[in-house]
Amino acid sequence: MSERTFRIFIGAALLLGLYFNLPPVVYSVIAIMGFQGITNWRITRIVSRLRYGSAVVLEPCCALAPADPNAPARFEAERALCLIVSGMLLPTYGLYFEQLWFIPWFIGFALFGAGLSGICPMVIGLRSLFGLR
Repeated sequence: MSERTFRIFIGAALLLGLYFNLPPVVYSVIAIMGFQGITNWRITRIVSRLRYGSAVVLEPCCALAPADPNAPARFEAERALCLIVSGMLLPTYGLYFEQLWFIPWFIGFALFGAGLSGICPMVIGLRSLFGLR
């Protein structure tokens, strides 16, 4: 499974959960994105390893030391995207949905569109602004 396919699934699940008013689906999306952001264990890598089999070990959650001494950080843009998405969805959906109903919808359409096009403006921005890889 690629990151592109994963974004399509996550965006579609979020949009369907919002449209049909299914809080467990929306909270599952928040939990999956939060899990990926905190642990850096990507669902796409886990699925690929289970599907195709690989002896590569998953990265631990605290692998923040730079591999290259000249690199700014080992923190990846995809991981930052997951943290930002879960950090934005949790308060806007869980606490202030009546006032901020458009933010979860915007995030769902943005993830779905990024998956369809293969271009995620948030990841591009994080890479260029903060030097993440």
